[in-house]
Amino acid sequence: MRLNSYILVLVVLIISCSEDAFQQEEDVFYKRGSSTCSDDKNHWLIDIKAQNLKDSIYLDTRTLGRKIEIHRLNTDTSTTFIQLLSSTCKADSIQFRLKAKHFYKALNGSVPSYLNDTDFVTTTLWMRDKLTDIEHIAYKKAFERSQIDQFIKNQRWNGTLDSSSLIYYEKLKMGYIQLIKFKKAKIKYVLKKINGQVIYSTKDEEPFIYDVSDQQVIGGIQFLASKLSKGESIRAIVPSDFAFGATGNNIISGYTPIIIEMELIDYIL
Repeated sequence: MRLNSYILVLVVLIISCSEDAFQQEEDVFYKRGSSTCSDDKNHWLIDIKAQNLKDSIYLDTRTLGRKIEIHRLNTDTSTTFIQLLSSTCKADSIQFRLKAKHFYKALNGSVPSYLNDTDFVTTTLWMRDKLTDIEHIAYKKAFERSQIDQFIKNQRWNGTLDSSSLIYYEKLKMGYIQLIKFKKAKIKYVLKKINGQVIYSTKDEEPFIYDVSDQQVIGGIQFLASKLSKGESIRAIVPSDFAFGATGNNIISGYTPIIIEMELIDYIL
């Protein structure tokens, strides 16, 4: 009995110490080392591990192969959560315990269906890096380049890398008509993310009328059309500079390479 009582007291003490390790500021419980940082770097690269009430890990971004990116100016900088995160030094970590709705709202996300808004979650956030605007652009371009290089390495295309545009392309079907300079052409195309998800495509019965003077057409289509004669088709991986750029749109994010599959049906002279 004495041994069991001793074990029970020890467990209570451990739990109490664990709870005491968390400090409280408004509705946020947190714990970290004594160091804090103040800087003007607004782009954060973060890893997150999140646990539910039963301490089951339901999210661990360290397995994704890329960091979560947070732009501080796109968050509510008045919240305690963001202020604490902002003062976390590069290469340090901070642990939070707060309601799911507050955690996800602070990161401009929505609470997953398997959690209730009022459920408390325990999250550990590792501040992997803090970047200025210029550093962030360099990071995004380097990450995009690594994606393209990995794609080329994994595919079995018999392709060609254009040194000026860095578009990697392969002819799929060769034509028998000499390549000519045209002003308009009928083309079919499919635009995909590198995971294969289709983002845009023409309909079989409604080819796109491509006008070489139309500067609204993305650079990847312009480049590939110049490589085709009537009846030929091509596929390519195209960097964002020749796709949807640094900002992207509501379908695809910025600094994202795309796959283009295209066929030139006929010229319109």
